[in-house]
Amino acid sequence: MKVLPILFTFLALLLSTSCESDENDNNELGSDYVAGLRFFEMSWESRSRTYQIYFPSEEFSDQNMPILFVLHGGGGNATDMQRSTLNRFNELAEIHGFIVVYPEGFEKQWNDGRDVTGIVTAWDENIDDVGYVAEIAKQLTDNFNIDERRIFTSGISNGGFMSSRLLCDRSDLFSGGAIITATLSETYSNNCNPDDPNSIIVFNGTEDPLVPYEGGQVTILGQERGLVLGTEAYMQFLATANGCETTPLISSLPDNEDDGTTVQLYEYISCTNQSKIQLYRIEGGGHTWPGGQELLPEVLVGKTSREIIACDVIWEFFSSL
Repeated sequence: MKVLPILFTFLALLLSTSCESDENDNNELGSDYVAGLRFFEMSWESRSRTYQIYFPSEEFSDQNMPILFVLHGGGGNATDMQRSTLNRFNELAEIHGFIVVYPEGFEKQWNDGRDVTGIVTAWDENIDDVGYVAEIAKQLTDNFNIDERRIFTSGISNGGFMSSRLLCDRSDLFSGGAIITATLSETYSNNCNPDDPNSIIVFNGTEDPLVPYEGGQVTILGQERGLVLGTEAYMQFLATANGCETTPLISSLPDNEDDGTTVQLYEYISCTNQSKIQLYRIEGGGHTWPGGQELLPEVLVGKTSREIIACDVIWEFFSSL
């Protein structure tokens, strides 16, 4: 079919044009508290790394504020991440008083533990993205009033796999995570031995055309992007690692929208230290952020569920910890 090469070309062009780096002037993070969205740059492993931070109103600056990291997908950037979530995390930050950090991967990619030799520089050069994100958290805790018990990570696709790695490697730093359209690298799962239990919420679509719900090879534009755990295998892995019961409680959410998707909630209970493990299984859902704005055509990434607003569910989940 001729339509597929045309669509793949369109996707490549869209990724190369809509995901250019922001042109705003960047500064190093200091101790001056200025509310709103700010742009920063730091040197990490002799590379220039950029990121954006949304600081809530100054009325929150005297309180111990949580931090939420939000990691973009492959080929994206911080601005795209805010567009695809309709700036909802920034709105929630204004209501609840937490800081939102949007780091950017080197060449728009994260070293998330998948073997993507010859495709992703971050993997080829073993870039320490775990250390990079942790350094941003350190600078924030050094300069502002931060609740160090409530530092969270989230991400979609490549950013979701990266968040999974952060939860493996730095369970001492992150007390929770939200994983969207991702699981964990099959190879890296053998190295995932978190020191501390943490709470994790996952949102995956059963009809994801890029990251198979059942696991296996991630394929993008005909290019193999590494073997990954299937969603339910990943949930079993998380439940076991966090001392939860491995048989979940399953409930169906109301089907309120005519969007071709339905949602089931899997809850893994009786976890160590009252941690929580949950899966939102999006039946019919694609490689998309539930309740968000899809930046690519449905024919390429599948359906976006409107049954839930993932940002709201995520922050409610973190707020309960």
